[in-house]
Amino acid sequence: MLKPIGLTEGHYECRSLDETLPIFTDLLAAEVVERSEKKAVVKHPNTAWRLVIHQGGPDSKNKPHTNHYGFRVATSKEIPKAHQYISDHKAQYKIKSVTAPHEAHFAYSIYFKEPGGNDLEIEYYNPGASKHGRQNAATHWTTPLTEADFPGRGYIPQAMSHGTLNCDDKEASDKFLANVLGLSIIGGGRMSTYISVPNMGPWYVVVLPTPHRDYLSEANRFTLQGTRHHRAPRAPDQRSRAFFAKRHQQKLVGDYFVSLVDEPYVLAPPVGEHCRRFFLRNAPRHQ
Repeated sequence: MLKPIGLTEGHYECRSLDETLPIFTDLLAAEVVERSEKKAVVKHPNTAWRLVIHQGGPDSKNKPHTNHYGFRVATSKEIPKAHQYISDHKAQYKIKSVTAPHEAHFAYSIYFKEPGGNDLEIEYYNPGASKHGRQNAATHWTTPLTEADFPGRGYIPQAMSHGTLNCDDKEASDKFLANVLGLSIIGGGRMSTYISVPNMGPWYVVVLPTPHRDYLSEANRFTLQGTRHHRAPRAPDQRSRAFFAKRHQQKLVGDYFVSLVDEPYVLAPPVGEHCRRFFLRNAPRHQ
C-alpha cells in the first residue's frame, strides 16, 4: 500500500486559458501563480492545493457534471447572491449555463458551466453536518477573506473545497483507494465516497459511481505526493496491465506504469478501470 504524504494537485482541461482563467480570478477568488503558453496554475489563498489548468484547444470535450471542482462560501445567504451575480455576467464571461440555488444533503449550492467545458460549484456546507460524522463539513479557512479582498459580488469564495471523479464500481473503487493508494475515506454513503490524505487539511475528493462513463484525457487527474523511496504498487494482473498500457499510452517498466505524458509521475494502477488516474510524485530530497 502507498503511504502518500499529500494529495497536492488537481488537473483540469479547458479550451482556452484566456477564457477560463478569468473565471477563477474574477468569480472564484483564486490567483494565477504560474502561467505558460498552454498551462497555468491557480490557487485559492486559503487552500493548500493547486489546480493545474491545461489548455486543450477548441476541440476539447465538455466534461460531465460529475467531474467538477467546488468552492465554499461562509454563509447560506451568499448562494443566491452568487447566482444573481454570475447570471448577470454570463455574457461577459461566456458562461454557458447557471443552475438555480438548490439543496442536497447538507449543501446549498449553484453550478455553472465555464467556456472551457467544465462545471464549477459554489457551495455553502452546513457546519452542523459534522455532528453526523461528515468530516468534510470542517471549516476550510483560518483567516476568512473580506469584502475588501473580493469586492462588489455579494459573495466571497473562502476556499476551494473539493474535486470530484467517477468510478465504475463503488466497492472495488473504495478498496483500491484505501488499500492500494492509502487514502482515507472520510465520508460518503451508498452513492458516494469522500477521500482525503491524513493530515492534509479539509480538502477532499468526492468519488461517484457512474454507469455510463465519459473517459477523460490525461489532463484530468489528481496528484499524490509520496516519499522519495516509496515504490508504486504492483499491478493486479496481466490483463489489467495490458489494458491500461494500451488505453492510456503508458510504458510498462517491470510491474509499474510510467506516464508518457509527464515522466516524473508514476501511475498507481487501478483494479480494472474503476478510477480516474492518480499519479504519484516523489517528494523533494529535503523531505
